[in-house]
Parts: sequence; structure tokens; C-alpha cells
Amino acid sequence: MSRKPVGDDGSTARWRQADSTRRLTRRRVLTGGSAVVGSAVAGCSGLPGGESTDDLRFTSLHQTAVFVADGVDLAVPEEIPTVSAANNADLVVVPDDTDVGAKQAVDWLADERVIAVVGDDAEATWHGWARSDEFEDAFRRDGFSDSEPDPSLLVGAAIGLDVTTYRHSWTDGPRDRDVLRALDEDLSDIESRTPQ
Repeated sequence: MSRKPVGDDGSTARWRQADSTRRLTRRRVLTGGSAVVGSAVAGCSGLPGGESTDDLRFTSLHQTAVFVADGVDLAVPEEIPTVSAANNADLVVVPDDTDVGAKQAVDWLADERVIAVVGDDAEATWHGWARSDEFEDAFRRDGFSDSEPDPSLLVGAAIGLDVTTYRHSWTDGPRDRDVLRALDEDLSDIESRTPQ
């Protein structure tokens, strides 16, 4: 916008005032527009089965690239970034009957990926990996624990040469929101324990 020299009638001053008002109005429009779009998106966010994600707040999960393997019945809300391949993920979620072998699991852990196993046999799947030669060659093995009741979500991460696990079980079987909250809490704890 070009400026005219100030005349005796003060026209430039009025023009500046009008310009300032125009910017203020534009800001108001943009702010109002963002609020409307944000409300519309928030109103649409939900999990299948009518579960709302309105009260779900994530500390770490919304900043974590997640791969959910075929066979895992987990709806992931839009605010959580998902990827189509495990090698692009920071968190790999697999079913308890996965065909992922110990070598692949060890490679993911060594590449600083977190692995979550979902299902009634999650602990048995994890123990199969942890008892393998590949696992023993890569990490310290401090024994095995058997949880009671059996967890339906087991999360594992390598921190240096140690592997930390988190086990979760629910009496009625987990809802998607339960699994997502548990994953977020575990990721936050893993981040706090990982040397920078």
C-alpha cells in the first residue's frame, strides 16, 4: 500500500486509521474462522462405536509416528500420526498372533522403536522373542516375569542394553481409549528414562 504525503486535510492519517481498522478486522475474521474450523474438527473426532475422543489428551502419542499392523483392532484418532510401514514408525503395534519373528523385533528395538503387542497372548508372544538367541545377543537378559492376570497389552522398549516392558490388563477387555491412554503413558515414561 503506498503512502501519500500528509496534506492539510489529514487524509493520510485517516487512511492509516482505516488501514489499521482493516487489519484488525482481518485478524478478527481469521481468528473467528479458526475457531469455527477447530470446533467442526473437534466435533467430528471420535472413535468407532461412538466413543468420543474429546477427553483424550496425549502427552507423547500425538507426536509419535505409529504403525498399526493388520490384525490389530485399534482405531487411532486423526491427531495421532500413522504411517503405512513399520520401518517409518516410532511405535509399532502388532497383534498377539503376529508372524513377526524375534530377529525383526530385536531390530526394531535396536533401532529405538517401541513395540506394543495387543491381545490375550501378548505376554507369550513377547516371551517368545525375549527367550531367543537374537534377543540375548543384543540385550541384557534379567529373567522373565509372568503377569497375573495375563496382560492384553504389552509394551517394550530398549533403553541402552536393557529392555523395559509395561504390562496392562483390563477386566472387561480394553476399549480403544484405554489402549491409547496406556500407550501414551508408557511412551512418556520411556522418554523420561531415555538419555538425551
